[in-house]
Amino acid sequence: MDKEKTRPKDNSHCFEGLGRQYWGAIARGFTPTGFAQGPEGSRLELDLDTDMKAMQNGGMFNPQETRMPPGIYYRFFGTLAHNRFGERGCMAGGWWIEPEVYFAIRDYAGEQNISIAKAGKAMLVIPDGWHDCGYVGTATLTTKLKAYVGKGKPATSTTSPFNAQRNPVTDPITAPLRGGMPVKQWFVPGNRELLGRFFKMGEVRQVIRA
Repeated sequence: MDKEKTRPKDNSHCFEGLGRQYWGAIARGFTPTGFAQGPEGSRLELDLDTDMKAMQNGGMFNPQETRMPPGIYYRFFGTLAHNRFGERGCMAGGWWIEPEVYFAIRDYAGEQNISIAKAGKAMLVIPDGWHDCGYVGTATLTTKLKAYVGKGKPATSTTSPFNAQRNPVTDPITAPLRGGMPVKQWFVPGNRELLGRFFKMGEVRQVIRA
């Protein structure tokens, strides 16, 4: 009888070999499409922008490899994803913030008399074309996981901010709040099944106003 496949105890394998290239590229704002075999071995292939350069949109400034300690974290996700995948599916993702960052977003929303969703989009540098930050949920990380930590870079809905062919009217750049800095975010590599085992979902609520 075949032995049951051993489940990984953490996500360390995502930081080894080609996995490090793949997940590190996502943390920096690239979109990997797979690996190609060349004369010097496998190489990571990236999605190309309309100017035929590697698409680099969003991601983090200088993402640092570290370990994410156990505890409570918050995660924003969009209304369309909620309707398609449900709360549990949306909460098994890689991008997270700490409670103090969420509290700062909530306080900013109150000061500006705007929804928490709109404040989250502004402070986390989320373009309109990505999602509406319509929901926020909490989850408890039950073990240390390897992760990238950093602050969000400017982004657009569809293309690289520095693409000369980008139309600034139809695809404006979303940047950190004027006079402010992007806030600290975590990116945890791993597929949804893996992350769903280590993040135990708590409360999820809608934070967007009509």
